[in-house]
Amino acid sequence: MKKEVRTPNVIKILLTIAFLSMVMIIFLQQMKVPFMLEDLYYANNLVTGEPLQSFGDITMSIACIYFWKGGSLVAGFLLQLILMGGGYVADVINMLMMVGCAYLLFAQSRASHQRIFFSVYAFLLMIALNADWNNSYFRQFGAVNFFYPSILMLIVLNILSAMVDNPEKYKKLGPGRIIALSAAGLVAGAWAPSYGLICAFALGGVIIYRSYFLKTDKNIGILIALFFSVIGVILYMVCPGNYTHGSVMFTDYIGADVYPSVVLALLVLAIFLKMGGQLKPSQYLLCGVMMVSVGLSLFCVIVLPIAPNAVLLCTMLLGISTFVSLFYSLNQIMERYRIYAYVLCSIALLYDVFVILESQLGVE
Repeated sequence: MKKEVRTPNVIKILLTIAFLSMVMIIFLQQMKVPFMLEDLYYANNLVTGEPLQSFGDITMSIACIYFWKGGSLVAGFLLQLILMGGGYVADVINMLMMVGCAYLLFAQSRASHQRIFFSVYAFLLMIALNADWNNSYFRQFGAVNFFYPSILMLIVLNILSAMVDNPEKYKKLGPGRIIALSAAGLVAGAWAPSYGLICAFALGGVIIYRSYFLKTDKNIGILIALFFSVIGVILYMVCPGNYTHGSVMFTDYIGADVYPSVVLALLVLAIFLKMGGQLKPSQYLLCGVMMVSVGLSLFCVIVLPIAPNAVLLCTMLLGISTFVSLFYSLNQIMERYRIYAYVLCSIALLYDVFVILESQLGVE
């Protein structure tokens, strides 16, 4: 593979301007959108019905969430904590989450010279390709339930990607990585089962890869993390509140579309096939978990009568991570593909602006 191509300074400047402008626009939109729907409900003590005043009000609501109102204790606790802080606090946290997520979408590629470009590209795609971006980014209930746990999933994937791409360096996991993987998988599963399942599939895939291809049996740390990911999903699924009308699994408020995620996944698969044997182990991992997520999306849409928002957003983010990673490698193999990357980035930026003008500002 050729030496890494540096992004020209003029492109870096334009990207920085575009990125900062989009961050400012999204932040202003965050401030414009008020608390609504479930936000207003969860802003109260769920037992007394009074507005949240203290941490004690949140702890009183936990049992209500567990038995009757949604079931997701992690999401419910964090949602009420943020709502008690007010709209400005929520806007700042949402923006930090989006920027952090954009960085994690490409961090596993370890591309020092083009990290700026592809992180900005991931941020723009994250806005442009989200099937239900008003609810998952701007409505606090949607952001906490459907978007925030993606950070944990991406942390797990970044650690695993480093392991499979550098097997000599990671012959066995240290205690820090075992704790990080186990905690992230456990909380992700208890937060939103789709993210926990993706963590479990990724961990299981790495165990199989290390056992059968690298011929190593030093997988106890990954097995521990896999165990906790499964436990997290089980903890979520046994909450009786998940099977009531107040659950995000059966909400009537949100209708998401499966097609953007699936189309993106198929595009990634096409690049996957085009690149042939040039793929890194981490890219096989990303492609694998992305297709698992597509399967979960279709299962939710076709088989179960439940809202597929969390798994759709999960599929979209995995698709973006896989796409930018594959496109980066393709760019390294054939430098002429750089111009396609710049064109696609520009299209994503223009589409983001169009979506904001049309759906948020009322411009037809």
